[in-house]
Amino acid sequence: MDIFNGLLGLAVLTSPLWFILILLPVSIWIAVKIAKHFKRTSARLAGGIGVFLFLLLAPFADEIVGRMYFNHLCTTKVEMNVFRSVELPAEYWGEAGRPRFLSSRGILIRDILGNRFEWRSENKPYISWFIKIDKKNWILQDNETRQDLGEKVTFVRYYGWLNQFSLAPNVGESCRNVWSKKYGKNVMFQKENSEEREFLLKIFTPPLPPSK
Repeated sequence: MDIFNGLLGLAVLTSPLWFILILLPVSIWIAVKIAKHFKRTSARLAGGIGVFLFLLLAPFADEIVGRMYFNHLCTTKVEMNVFRSVELPAEYWGEAGRPRFLSSRGILIRDILGNRFEWRSENKPYISWFIKIDKKNWILQDNETRQDLGEKVTFVRYYGWLNQFSLAPNVGESCRNVWSKKYGKNVMFQKENSEEREFLLKIFTPPLPPSK
């Protein structure tokens, strides 16, 4: 049973590789056949290479285009917007104005704030032709006033059509995957935590000092 499970796991992990190994010789064979129809050697070489690259890359076109455009969105379109601020009483603030209601990761501590503030998410299709990407809004709501205080805009990409034939298909990826590859996980977490705290501290403000 252990041997069977090991072989099954290997098949799952290498299933995309099998498709490439089959596609590679088929693309070469078709490219050579078509190239023979060109009379000039230079045209035969250029035509053969062009046909080969087209046949090899065409099945992955939606994945390649989707990843490039998704990286662009995660780099230029992700944003945090503050709609309005809320003044919290002095008991929510510690020494030197330290927010007692935020963890070190910039997460709201519900045991301190209670259920007054909560996040809700909204997913909307951003592009669904040839590639599929959703726009995801995380909205912070004040349940007491029913007002939206701020939002975080990010994106989710769904993998290309070939992934559907995988024995273990993944649905897609978020911008956090892009940032993790770009900066490394540790730097990404630090950057994310810092930006989260900065964003929330624009929404939640300490009481103004009494006027003299």
